[in-house]
Amino acid sequence: PCIARIHRANREHHLDCSARDDPHCHRIHHSAMQFDAVWTALAFGALGCLLLLACRRRGGKDLPKAMRRLVVVEPNALALARVVVEEEAPLPVLKRGQVLIKVCAASINPSDYGAWRARSAKGEYPLPTGQECSGVVVATGGGVSTLGLLGRRVAAFPGSGTYADYVACSAWRLVCLPGSVALADACEFFINPLTVVAMLLTARAKRATAIIHTGASSALGQMLCKAAPGFGVEVVHVTHRQQHVEMLHRLGATHVLNSSSDSYGAELDEKIRALRVKLAFDCVAGDSAGALVAKLPPRSTVYAYGRLSSSYLSAIPVIDLIYRGKKVEGFMVTRAFAKLGPLGLLRMLLAMQTIKRELQTTFATEFADVRLEEVYERVVAIDPERPGAKSATNQKLRVVFD
Repeated sequence: PCIARIHRANREHHLDCSARDDPHCHRIHHSAMQFDAVWTALAFGALGCLLLLACRRRGGKDLPKAMRRLVVVEPNALALARVVVEEEAPLPVLKRGQVLIKVCAASINPSDYGAWRARSAKGEYPLPTGQECSGVVVATGGGVSTLGLLGRRVAAFPGSGTYADYVACSAWRLVCLPGSVALADACEFFINPLTVVAMLLTARAKRATAIIHTGASSALGQMLCKAAPGFGVEVVHVTHRQQHVEMLHRLGATHVLNSSSDSYGAELDEKIRALRVKLAFDCVAGDSAGALVAKLPPRSTVYAYGRLSSSYLSAIPVIDLIYRGKKVEGFMVTRAFAKLGPLGLLRMLLAMQTIKRELQTTFATEFADVRLEEVYERVVAIDPERPGAKSATNQKLRVVFD
């Protein structure tokens, strides 16, 4: 306000001097302009100093010297991979723009333990595991993006290293949580919810009013069942057990098929014709994608986004791909949003706000809690490629920390 008054007084004085063409008035005006410039420079300098003070590193005074974390020492088939808990791992060193999160809980997704099988592209071992988590910010590395984050409850997607007591994460890759959300329940904020939204936006972009989804009884499938009506998309839910059919009906699903039923093929044909389905999302792999390709009409697309039964796709009719214009594509959430055009990033940000509002309803998940030292045994037990593996349905695992 003071600078604004000076500007106004100078302008009025300058107009008066110009009217009288008085040299003395011009000298006074020049001095006032210099005075104005000095005060403006001082104001901006003070503001810069305040910003520098606000952006310095914060927190981290009472942190332990070491932490526990789960690492892959050597990849292999799940039952043969060397996965161990390091008891004395060093805490992450923060870079500018990063925060240190004391992890409360971390979800376990198939994409997480996929790193147990495949050798790291960088070849760096031991390899930290886990992609997303929830927790509390206990230190910041400085920078404008970290302002106000110390002490905040957050959901974070560092991309690696979340199966640990502490993890470093870019401030741009976390979401502050409202007080009404239980901190541990926010550990699956990103992968499954954003995948559901990406599927429905992809269907809308392709002007599809109905889709097929396999693995419908999974945690993601249950989210899709609750979210789809809000996007105006009908879903044909395919599961493999009758109790799962009943569970999906209780969630509000209209079209649910049991793939183990003798009438499954005829029922699927009828749903495809009645709903004019041309898109399918398959997380089962094996023969599942090939069966969908064979059933769908020309110029249809099957998106493969998981491998619940196998790491390979099989039984895909080549004739359908060549002569009938059918496609099989991989589906990954970040690429899916990028394909939505220039507004893809904006749509992802808007989706995250929707997820925050509906985390306890549409995107809620029932978890089975495990300790860090139990993760390996529990994951191997549900490995679909292991004979006698347990069903992963209603077995959504999360690692919980003290």
